[in-house]
Amino acid sequence: MGLASSQARLLLLTARKSDLEYRAQMISQRKINLAMQSQQLALDYSQKRSNRQMDLVYYTDSNTSEVYKEKLSYQGLMALNNKTIVGDFLVKTTNGKYVISGNSDEELLESQYNVAYKLAQKEGNDPELIERYVQENGAGALISRYASQMQFVKEVSNADFFQSALRNGSLYLEKADSNNEYHTVGWGSLDCINDSLYTEDDAAAEAEYEAKSLTLSNQDKMLDLELTQIQTQHKAIETEYDSVKKVIEKNIDVSYKIFA
Repeated sequence: MGLASSQARLLLLTARKSDLEYRAQMISQRKINLAMQSQQLALDYSQKRSNRQMDLVYYTDSNTSEVYKEKLSYQGLMALNNKTIVGDFLVKTTNGKYVISGNSDEELLESQYNVAYKLAQKEGNDPELIERYVQENGAGALISRYASQMQFVKEVSNADFFQSALRNGSLYLEKADSNNEYHTVGWGSLDCINDSLYTEDDAAAEAEYEAKSLTLSNQDKMLDLELTQIQTQHKAIETEYDSVKKVIEKNIDVSYKIFA
């Protein structure tokens, strides 16, 4: 092999080595990304297996021990017809405003009326007086009377957001006593709110975790195989590179001897 052809071959091998090294770096980066996805997947799975849910308990049958309950929501807790079952509640923000919410104009109006009705009771007005006022002046008049004490929080209509806000203290509860006087209460102290591990989604979470984990594992194995092939090619090229380099060095050495 002549000096010129050897040099050309060396340049080709150098370019090939650089390309393989670049591909190996890209594969290593993809493996890091897969590891991060696996870590996030495990975290999500752990959270789904340990998630909790608050339930609004209406009644427990003393004979069968069957519990009648539903997922705690703002709408369920604030409904006026719950007074005789779980008590009368108001939801308050940390700035002292009473929460209203709704996904539609109709729901929002109902929320405003419920809060206004309870605030009227809080002032000492009995239900008959409140209802007579509404009949004479309309529900809008009652709402307007207490509008300045209300704050619209759209996200509260989402039960998960509502429960999270109660847990982190950004919202808190007031409950009426027998005299319709409202007092701040901790949700954890209430018999009508049951907080427990939510297990109904565990099977689905496990199936999802196993499926995604298998996909990520297979992708990682494919990358390992590709990386092994690149390393094998790189080693062969390095061997040939060293061989061509020695040929060039020998040709140069011979050339210097000729001109010496």
